[in-house]
Amino acid sequence: MKNFKKNFGLAFLIVLGLSLLTITSLASASTTSYNNVQINIQTTSNMPSGYYTVTAFNMTGYQESLVQTYYPAASFELPNGQYIFTVTANNQTSNYPVPVALGTTSSSGENSPSIPSLPIDIAPAVEYGYSVQQVSSSITITIATQNVSSFPTSTLTIQVLYANGSAAADASVSASTIGSSYYWGYEPNVVTWTTTNADGYATLVTPTAPEQINAWSWLPLNLTNSPPQQVIVGGEPVNTSGPVMPTYIGLAGSTLIIPPQTTATITLYAQQQNYWVTPYAATSSSSSSAGPGAIPESVYATQQGDPALRTTTTPTPTAKGSTTTVGNTLLLTILLAAVVAVAVAASLIIATRTKRKQQPSLQTNQTQ
Repeated sequence: MKNFKKNFGLAFLIVLGLSLLTITSLASASTTSYNNVQINIQTTSNMPSGYYTVTAFNMTGYQESLVQTYYPAASFELPNGQYIFTVTANNQTSNYPVPVALGTTSSSGENSPSIPSLPIDIAPAVEYGYSVQQVSSSITITIATQNVSSFPTSTLTIQVLYANGSAAADASVSASTIGSSYYWGYEPNVVTWTTTNADGYATLVTPTAPEQINAWSWLPLNLTNSPPQQVIVGGEPVNTSGPVMPTYIGLAGSTLIIPPQTTATITLYAQQQNYWVTPYAATSSSSSSAGPGAIPESVYATQQGDPALRTTTTPTPTAKGSTTTVGNTLLLTILLAAVVAVAVAASLIIATRTKRKQQPSLQTNQTQ
């Protein structure tokens, strides 16, 4: 009996040690190390009432982190990887041109209302800058910003195709500068929205900065009274079954262009209803679903500058950490269960062997 207790205690200690070792190793493997990234902002003009938005994007254009501050500096804690850091600096004392009344004075001393007010032609009090950096340790980055009216520009050539490889003629193409709250379409030397030609090509003139390019098109279905459950639109199979039979299918795609890149190809695919926003001017009272005239929500938010549109549901990338956490938890559970099963089996084997050894001795004693 003493040997049984001794062996069982040894097996228990082995189980406990293996469990602690498993937990420690998994905790170490699942712990992500982060690097401190300090961002210093250097504006071209003096901004006594500056408000700064500093954003970290991954190389697909997905926002990883954002800091808004009244000081020309920001800090991030980021894992190893390559990032795009952007800065938008706003001088809050004069965000927009100021209208000034220029009129003639009458004999009564009052200004004549016949001459309208004219705006002063001044540069917007907004500056922008960016930096692409590889982060593998703690670093300090200085980002210089420039006024949006004097920011250098680049000519971009975008090819838009359908899923079958054919050219998407008359498709809409839009560009937005990532990390910028300023609508660059105000600038006369910039073209942020156009359509493709017969060969599926479009030309944009954008700031020389990371640009999110969106393309989209609406195609008619031309269905009969008894439509099939699935049709081919732009070379892509599309399911048409549902309570409301659509008459148009919206297709869209996007890509990110980072200087010095100036060309890109976008393939259009069918999108769900919640991908689109219908501007008020294109709203039809005869239909509640999206159709020709509707545009991607992200495009409408940047082109129209309407913050309320950001509450509209759009497809977003899956958070990286969620899958990893669930995977690690499941792996930990499986390993612990395996360790416990092995320990129990070992304990049973030890106990069985101990009893077998004790039985001959008991039989000998009984014979004596």
